Amino acid sequence: GPDRRALPTVFKYLMMGMLFLAFIKISPGHVWAALIASPGSLALGTVLRLVLAPGAAFFLTRIFYEPLAFPMLLLAGVSTGVSSPFFTSLCRGNISFNLVMAVTTSLLVPFSLPFMVRLLTGTRLAYDLVSMALFLSMIILIPLAAAFAFRAVAPGMMDRLNRRSYPISLLVIALINFGALGRYLPYLKANPEQIVFSAVFSTALALFMAWLGWAASAGKAWPDRVSFSGSQVWLNNVLIIALAVHLDHSLAAALSVFYFIPLYGFVVFFSVLAGRADPG
Repeated sequence: GPDRRALPTVFKYLMMGMLFLAFIKISPGHVWAALIASPGSLALGTVLRLVLAPGAAFFLTRIFYEPLAFPMLLLAGVSTGVSSPFFTSLCRGNISFNLVMAVTTSLLVPFSLPFMVRLLTGTRLAYDLVSMALFLSMIILIPLAAAFAFRAVAPGMMDRLNRRSYPISLLVIALINFGALGRYLPYLKANPEQIVFSAVFSTALALFMAWLGWAASAGKAWPDRVSFSGSQVWLNNVLIIALAVHLDHSLAAALSVFYFIPLYGFVVFFSVLAGRADPG
């Protein structure tokens, strides 16, 4: 079979490229403004993302289909996706908020996810926490620093790249999908019933988390509300695919692969709503 390390390595560079294209849309001032303007929202979003959502998803899934309870816990407990700022930009949301959420939850998830697994299942998540933290830090901080450096050194080049970022990002997304689906296509062919379960439960999870974020941000303006909801629904499911490869957990990988469908579905949904909403 394929090298277990190949999938995380390829995805690492693809995610870094996508994140770089998202970060060129913002400046260091935007990040600082998000930190000082909404610390309460950031704290609430982090607790929802890493504690409440995975706990609720685990217990609800155990009622309806117990074999998927552990995979749902992993997927629901992962950090805000590194592609979240890019998706938020397509939906006229607050990019800076999603960036800070992605950074904060990515730095915390190496500790929060094993804790939630231990708390809810009584088992240990066999994974190198230090390597996981370094992996997440690298794919976020390197493209962030590169984007800020290029903006300072060559702002004209960055503006031209920004205008072409959308088709480039679509290509990166296609490569990520191809790699993720191709790795587990033999498993899905041998277990066709898991296609149905994975599709249904991944969609239900996305609907639940989008509603959770939308309800928790009631009363806010459109950019803040869509970014808050997006920070919950646009997960780093690619990380769980990589983790599933390490754990040799095919069902967790299949669930995470099928999560791409509602993940992109909500990009379209919020984009359509953004066209009808008043950005002011």
